[in-house]
Amino acid sequence: MTKHSEGFDKDETIAEVEERVQARFPAAPSDVIHDEAVAAVDKYADAPVKDFVEIIAERDARTAVENSLDES
Repeated sequence: MTKHSEGFDKDETIAEVEERVQARFPAAPSDVIHDEAVAAVDKYADAPVKDFVEIIAERDARTAVENSLDES
């Protein structure tokens, strides 16, 4: 088992997703990035396998932030 399966830390995962999305979209408001990271991680937090939650959540958060910037 991987580290994520044995000790999934939701707050740590949110922080890591936020960090990478902020790096990709530096002009995006941090509150939007935070909200999208939380929503994305929450969506997958109850998955039986946690190995890919961070990757999938980051993809979802990036898409949501990108869409919010396009709407601005």
